[in-house]
Amino acid sequence: MPTILRVPARLTAAERKATTTLFLAGPFDDDDGGRGGASWRDEVIAACADLDITIIDPRNDRWSELPVGSPGRRGAYEWQCAAAFDADVVIVWVPVGSHAPTALMILGYLGAKRSNAKRGSSVVVGGSGCDGLAMLFAQNQRLFPVGDELREVIRIARLQLDAAAGAKAGA
Repeated sequence: MPTILRVPARLTAAERKATTTLFLAGPFDDDDGGRGGASWRDEVIAACADLDITIIDPRNDRWSELPVGSPGRRGAYEWQCAAAFDADVVIVWVPVGSHAPTALMILGYLGAKRSNAKRGSSVVVGGSGCDGLAMLFAQNQRLFPVGDELREVIRIARLQLDAAAGAKAGA
């Protein structure tokens, strides 16, 4: 059963070494995308219910109320970037019709911080929102562009989580 980590909590360095982590980046809107009331994040969490991992879920009701350009908004963005960079696997989900500017900024941050493909998080990217910008960036950065099916994004992320858990167990 996964542990869910929410804002503003962070893992210690020892906890990061001991657990496999998954960060969820994407739109925060309440649109369930036809999933029967569950958000895309809830669907990912449910699909990982059998895994012994820590899922970093950046949902926070207060963030939408923070004025653009405020120190609070910058702090929220910095927390998300740091948490995503520290995670073993990151899902960036931007479905058709969605605009997820923070997810796109996180994707850019991860691409810029990863100096080579063997370092940093495994980043699984899905959805064609923002006119396919996230998918194009993922292809250019040699991440894991998956497509428009959340189930396939989850399947690829689970493979990456298994690989990360194996690497930690062997270390």
